[in-house]
Amino acid sequence: MNKTKLLFIDSKVENYNYLISQVDPQAKIVILQPNQNGIDQISQSLAKCLDVGTIHIISHGETGTLYLGNSILSLNNIHQYSESIQKWGKCLSADGEILIYGCQVASGQSGRKFVRQLHQLTGANIAASETLTGNVSRGGNWNLEIIFGQLKSTLAFTPEVRASYAGVLADIVVNTTNDVVDDSDGVTSLREAIIEANSTPEDDTIQLTAGATYDLTISGSDEDASATGDLDIVAGGGEITVISEGEEQAVIDAGGETGIGDRVFHVLENAALQLENIEITGGFVTGNSGGGIYNSGTVSINNSTISGNLENFLIYGGGGIHNTGTANISNSTISDNSAFYGGGIQNTGTATISDSAISGNFSNTSGGGILNRYGIVSISNSNISGNSADFDGGGIYSSGTANISNSTISGNERGGISLLGTANISNSTISGNSMGGINNSGTANISNSTISGNSNGGINNSGTANISNSTISGNSTGINNSGTANISNSTISNNSNPRGGGIRNSDGTINITDSTISGNSTLFYGGGIYNLGATAIINNSTISGNSASYGGGGGIGNLGVASISNSTITNNEAPSGLGSGILQKAAYLYNETTYTNYTVDANATVTSSIISGNVNSDVDSVENSNTLTSENHNLIGTGNAINNFNGDNDQTGITNPLLGDLADNGGLTLTHLPLPNSPAIDAGSNPNNLDTDQREEPRFVGRAVDIGAVEVQTTQITGTPESEILNGTNENDTITGLAGNDTINGRGGDDQIIGSRGSDFLYGKDGDDTLEGRQDNDFLFGGNGNDSLIGGQGRDRVLGGAGDDTLTGGASIDRFIFNTTQEFTPADFGIDTITDFVPQQDIILLDKSTFTAITSDSGTGFSVDAEFAIVSSDSDAETSEAVIVYNSNNGKLFYNANGTEPEFGSGGEFANLTNTASISEDDFLLRG
Repeated sequence: MNKTKLLFIDSKVENYNYLISQVDPQAKIVILQPNQNGIDQISQSLAKCLDVGTIHIISHGETGTLYLGNSILSLNNIHQYSESIQKWGKCLSADGEILIYGCQVASGQSGRKFVRQLHQLTGANIAASETLTGNVSRGGNWNLEIIFGQLKSTLAFTPEVRASYAGVLADIVVNTTNDVVDDSDGVTSLREAIIEANSTPEDDTIQLTAGATYDLTISGSDEDASATGDLDIVAGGGEITVISEGEEQAVIDAGGETGIGDRVFHVLENAALQLENIEITGGFVTGNSGGGIYNSGTVSINNSTISGNLENFLIYGGGGIHNTGTANISNSTISDNSAFYGGGIQNTGTATISDSAISGNFSNTSGGGILNRYGIVSISNSNISGNSADFDGGGIYSSGTANISNSTISGNERGGISLLGTANISNSTISGNSMGGINNSGTANISNSTISGNSNGGINNSGTANISNSTISGNSTGINNSGTANISNSTISNNSNPRGGGIRNSDGTINITDSTISGNSTLFYGGGIYNLGATAIINNSTISGNSASYGGGGGIGNLGVASISNSTITNNEAPSGLGSGILQKAAYLYNETTYTNYTVDANATVTSSIISGNVNSDVDSVENSNTLTSENHNLIGTGNAINNFNGDNDQTGITNPLLGDLADNGGLTLTHLPLPNSPAIDAGSNPNNLDTDQREEPRFVGRAVDIGAVEVQTTQITGTPESEILNGTNENDTITGLAGNDTINGRGGDDQIIGSRGSDFLYGKDGDDTLEGRQDNDFLFGGNGNDSLIGGQGRDRVLGGAGDDTLTGGASIDRFIFNTTQEFTPADFGIDTITDFVPQQDIILLDKSTFTAITSDSGTGFSVDAEFAIVSSDSDAETSEAVIVYNSNNGKLFYNANGTEPEFGSGGEFANLTNTASISEDDFLLRG
C-alpha cells in the first residue's frame, strides 16, 4: 500500500501555483497562509493524518531557519516548538521521511545542528539543503545535501519542473546596515535588496537583523528606482516583504530633517509592500505627502512601528503614513508623527487598522491621529490616544466613511472624533478628550459605546446622530444637538453645563426612547434637558435626579416644542422653585440673517406620564403665552401649571406617586418601578401603540397600561365586574376575569386563566397553560404548549392549538375545534385528549384548510360517506380508505391523508377520546 505523501508549500514561495500544479496527483497539498503561524498550520494538518510516508516542506529559508507563514522556525526557537514537532513524528510511519527544500537551511554548523534537532525530535529521516535551492541561473540547485538517517524518497518535483522553475527558495538577506549600491563589495544593503526585489516578478522576502538600524544616507528625491532618497516599491516586482528576524524590530531611519530629505518608503500604484516587525522613523518630506510611508498601492504593516516622521508643507499630509491605495495595519504602533493634515495617518483610499495604537501624533490643522479624507477607514480593537490638532479632530477627523469597533479614543486634544461623513461606532469608549468627544456634522451611528469625561460636550451634533445602547456620562454637557439626534436604550448621566447638563437641544430635533437621563446638573435651565427653540420628543423614558441651581427646569427646561408620553419625570430639583420637573419658558433668540431678536413660545404636550415627586414644584410656566397641554392619563404633582392637566383620567395634586428608587429593574437602563398601590398602575394609555415599556417588558399588563415609563409585571391580575382586556406577563401568571365579557391574554409563562362570569375569550399563548371558562359561553384557545382547557358551564368553544392538550368541555353543548393556520403536520398539531365528549350533544369541528384531504361539503357530517370510518384497531385505521378514522376500542381519532397507503402520509393521530365515546359522522362539523 502506498503511504501518504504530504506537501506543505508556503504561499510566499515564488510562483508556488506552478510548483503545486506539477506535483504527484496522489500527494496531499497544504498551502501555508501568509497571515497565520505556519508551524501551527502544519501541526493542525498532521493531527488529521496517520502513517504518513513523506513530508515535503517547501518554503523560504536560510542557515538554521525556515520561514513558515508568518512564523519563523529556527535553531534559536526550536525548543519553544518541541512538543508540536514531536507530534509531527508521531504522524509518520516507522520509516517516515521529511524533505526540507528551503535555501541553505542546513549550511554551516548551526544549520546542521538545526536539522539534527529536527531529526531527533521527530525520529524521521531528514534531508535538507546547504546551498541555494532552485534555478541554476540564480545559483540554485535541487540537491538536498545534508541527510540524517536513510533516505529513500525522491524529490516532489520532476526533473522537467526543476529545470523550468525560475525562482530560488531563499530570502534576500541584508548583511550590512550601510546604505550603499555597489555590486562589487560582496555585501547586500537594504537599498540593493529593494532594487533586486523590484527587478523580478516574483514575491520576495527581505530579511533584516533584529535590533539593527539601517540608516538611509543616499540623499535625493523625485525618482522611483530606489537609487536615492526613499525606498521605492514598484509595480511588476511582486509583493515585497521586509521582515526582522527575532523578537526585536529592525529600524529603518531616514535621518529626519538632517537626513536624506525624503520619506522611508514609497509604494507606487499596483505595487505591494509588507512590513513585519520593522520600525520606520526619521522620514521628512517638504512639498509632498507621507513622512514615513507614501502608499498608492497596497501596504501591509504588521507588528511594526511608524514613529518620528514629519510631513512639512501646507497642503499635504500624512506624517506617518499617507495612503491613497490600500493599507492594512495590525498589531502596530503609529506614534509621534506630525503633518499639516493627518499627523499619524492621512487616508484617501481604504485603510484597515486592527489591534494597534495610534498615539502622540500632531496635525497643524485636523486629524492629529488619523485624517480620513473621503476614504474608508475601519478601526477595530485599537487605541487612539494622546493625539492633538490645532483645529479639530485631535484623535480622528473623517469626511469619508469610518467604521470603529471595540476601540478606545481617549485623551486627544481638540476633539476625540470629528465627523463630516458617515461613521459607525460600536462597542467603543470615547473618553477624556478636550473640545468634545464626538463632533458630528455628518451621520454618526453609535451603539453599545461609552462617551465619558470629555470637555466641551460628549457628543456635539449638527448632523444626524443615532445613539443606541450607550452611556454618556461625566461630560461637560452630555449631548449638544443642533441637528437630529435619535437616542434609544441609553443612559445620559452626571453631565454638567451652565445651560443644559444632560442634553442641550438648540434649533434641532431630538428623539428620546427607552432611555434614562439622570444626575445631570446645570446652573440655569434644563438640568436633564434644555430645549431651546427646538423640538424634543420623549417617549418611554425616565428623567430623574437632575438639577438646575439658579434658573429652573431641573428635569426639563422647555423653551421650545416638546412631546412627552409614557415617561417618568421625578426626583428632579430646582432650588428656585420653578419647575423642578418641567419649566415652560419662552425663548429669546437672534436671527443671524435679519440681525433681529425674536421670541419663540414654549409648547409641550404630555400623555400618560408621571411628573410628580420632584423637589419644590413639578410643573411651572413663567409666561402666559406658553402652552402646556395634557393629552390625558397623566399623574401630576404640584406647580402653577397644574390647571392645564384637566383631561380625561388626569390625576393632579399627587405629591407621592409611590415609586421605587432609581434602580436596576431589568432592561438596559435604570428606572423607577411603581410600588404596590401606586396610582400609576392600570391608569394610563398607550398613544403610540407601544409593545414594551422602557425595560422591553410587555407594555399592556393587567386592565390597562400603567402611567409612566415602567409597566408593573404583576403575576396576580384580577379584573373588575366590567368587560375588559386583561394582559399577563411573560412570567407564570394567575389572571381572573370576574364578571363581564372579558378578553384575557396569558402571553409567556405557564399561566392559570379564569374567565369566571360572562362570555369570555381566553388566550393562553406561549407556555403550558390552564384555561377555565366557568360560567357562560366562553372561547378557550390554548396556543403553544401542552395546555389544559376546561370550558365549565355554558356552550363553550375549545381549541387546543399546538402541543398535546387536554380538553374538557364541561356542561352544555361544546365544540372541540381542530384548526391551524396551515396544512396538518403531526409535529405542529400534537395529540389532544378530549375527556368528556358527549355524542349527539358536543361537536368536533374540523377545518378543511387544515385537513386538506377532506372533499366533503362544509356542514354537519360527511357528504362523501367514504371519508369517515370506524375501525377496531390502529392498523385498520392506517389502511382505511377513509380520511377521518375513529378506533372505537381505544378512542383514537386519526387523519388518514394517504388512503390505504401505510403510515397516514402527512396525517396521523390528532385526538383521543378517553371515554371511548360511541361517535358517528353526525358528531362532526366541517368548515371551510
